[in-house]
Amino acid sequence: MSRIGVLVRLVVGGIAGLVVGAIAAVNVAIAFGTDRGYEASIGELFTENPLVGVVVVAVLVAGPIAGAIVALRIRPPPSGLLPR
Repeated sequence: MSRIGVLVRLVVGGIAGLVVGAIAAVNVAIAFGTDRGYEASIGELFTENPLVGVVVVAVLVAGPIAGAIVALRIRPPPSGLLPR
């Protein structure tokens, strides 16, 4: 695989991981965070429940990293199967 292909996979995987991580972090904040739910800031989460704040930050950081790793591990289809 070319360097451009690897770079594209990293960027696309990172963006996809960011989206998935943001959705997961919002769901954690709604389920276990403050009574304000998705409107709560990171600071408010740490003030009311530090463990939830740490989990939310960890999910936000891990999302793009995991997305990039998954994108690199997916095998491209054989070149004979792609339509022209």
